[in-house]
Amino acid sequence: MAAIRRLLVVVNPRGGKRRGLTILDRVKPVFAAAGIELDVRVTQRSGYAREMARTLDMTNVDGLCAIGGDGTVHEVVDGLMQRSEPISVPLGIIPAGTGNTLAQHLQCDDPIEAARKIVAGETQPLDVVRVCLSDEVVFCVDVIGWGAVSDINATAERLRFLGPSRYGVAALWQILRAKRRRATLTLDGQTIDDEFLFVMACNPKFTGSGMKLAPHAEIGDGKLDVVVVRRATRWQMLKLFSKVFDGSHLDLEFVEYHQVRSFAIASQDHDPLDLDGEMKGHTPMSAEVLPSALRILAKESF
Repeated sequence: MAAIRRLLVVVNPRGGKRRGLTILDRVKPVFAAAGIELDVRVTQRSGYAREMARTLDMTNVDGLCAIGGDGTVHEVVDGLMQRSEPISVPLGIIPAGTGNTLAQHLQCDDPIEAARKIVAGETQPLDVVRVCLSDEVVFCVDVIGWGAVSDINATAERLRFLGPSRYGVAALWQILRAKRRRATLTLDGQTIDDEFLFVMACNPKFTGSGMKLAPHAEIGDGKLDVVVVRRATRWQMLKLFSKVFDGSHLDLEFVEYHQVRSFAIASQDHDPLDLDGEMKGHTPMSAEVLPSALRILAKESF
């Protein structure tokens, strides 16, 4: 258990429904009651959280706390992993976005509960995924999606005004338009050359808002849980969608589930990728798990 006395706090005021600063005000009393000093930095633009996590001096802080959604967490993790020297301070997450994937997994999607877990000082290992694209290396901690799931996320980005429900609306819309793509999928060195509707690699159990896509996933087991659908009718995809919120979609015969340490996708076209909820990069890509690369200030309740 770590003794938390001073936290560097990165706040995204524009994530989700622009609640970052409001949530900061809500959780300040939790930290004040525990005698924890906060060094608050507010992001100014896209990429700002990444740059702060990469460059700020953290020798005098006991943890780095991100207040925002999946995009903010992604930037902070990517920045930490891009530092010239390894970082030892643990990461805390207070949800203020629409997806809040890691917070859902840790069962602390309420900001006050998340703050209390940070104050408690208990940590656990957090795997990070090193994603190699054609022109850069990106570090992810949530999901890597290709095919229909990338299409869903691109649509969800245009529906931000709907809040958390945008993921469900986007999924239903894209299910009706899903198309198969020819690709070579490599899972721990085993190659599959076929047509696919989607491939989704998950570090936590959840994606989107409450979708339990990878029910067997653990964030510190050194593995990615990869959900693959090659062929399915629209009716079958609708059935998958109806079951994904409780994880029972794994019983469907057309759903494949793999736990791997590395995977790669090469497709006929340079298809867009969903990296931690951000549309970033294109195929071909490869990814490998970096086990316990970080530590997170929270204990799972499972």
